[in-house]
Amino acid sequence: MRSSRPWFAAVALVFGAAAVQAATISPNTGSLGAPANGSNADTVTFGPGAVSAGGDQAAVYDGVTGTKTTVPFQPALNPPSASPFTVEFWARPTASDNDDAPVSNRISSGNRSGWVFFQRAPAVGWNLRMYSGAGSALGIDLTGGTSNLDEWSHVVATWNGTSALLYVNGQLADDSNDPGASGVYNASSAANFIVAMTDSGSPYKGSVDEVAFYPTALTEAQILNHFNTVSSATPDAYQSLVRSDGAVLQLSNNVVPEPSAAVLLGAAIPLLLRRRASRR
Repeated sequence: MRSSRPWFAAVALVFGAAAVQAATISPNTGSLGAPANGSNADTVTFGPGAVSAGGDQAAVYDGVTGTKTTVPFQPALNPPSASPFTVEFWARPTASDNDDAPVSNRISSGNRSGWVFFQRAPAVGWNLRMYSGAGSALGIDLTGGTSNLDEWSHVVATWNGTSALLYVNGQLADDSNDPGASGVYNASSAANFIVAMTDSGSPYKGSVDEVAFYPTALTEAQILNHFNTVSSATPDAYQSLVRSDGAVLQLSNNVVPEPSAAVLLGAAIPLLLRRRASRR
């Protein structure tokens, strides 16, 4: 039997009738490896993902504050302001209050740093905000595409060290910064990478899949290739492409076999025997 959760962060230890329930993670299959695994709140569930082949699964969020996935601070996910990067994800929203944040690494206290994506009205699309470090002022404000409910959107933002681009469903959606934004980006030096919320709220309701972060600005051709490859009939074709394009973060939500009760008991017995021996 397969678990409805994608992976267990710790093995349950069985002592008689008692068991310890482990929290779940979304494993990072990018080059940063396990230190960038995403920890899922207990209220995160899983459902069909954006990738056509291989039984792909997405994380599903209920729109309640605290239902989120958190990747702890990693310097590689918070490069300096002048360093290029790309953020990519697939989102299938099921509701909107015009302030839902599917992915962010913002720190909102004091002079704001980092960036956040917002799901705006369906016809308005997706909004990228990058903060300038002057209170809550914006350095970058891009909006475009569509954010239709109950449909998958492929959302990508690139930063080349001086300017940002927003792509939706393989097409350039906005390359013209809002006139009220300064163009200055204040990178975070301490932020967690959060899926389905910001650091201070804006919970998202719907599915998020294939969240990725790259230490380069992907090209328009690469982004379109990702959008097209998600429909490939070849299992792992999409995920392999993301890794080959240099993703340091690639959150996987695919199910893996849950350890059987016999395996769990086998793991617990030696520990129990060692504990008993140490008490003699």
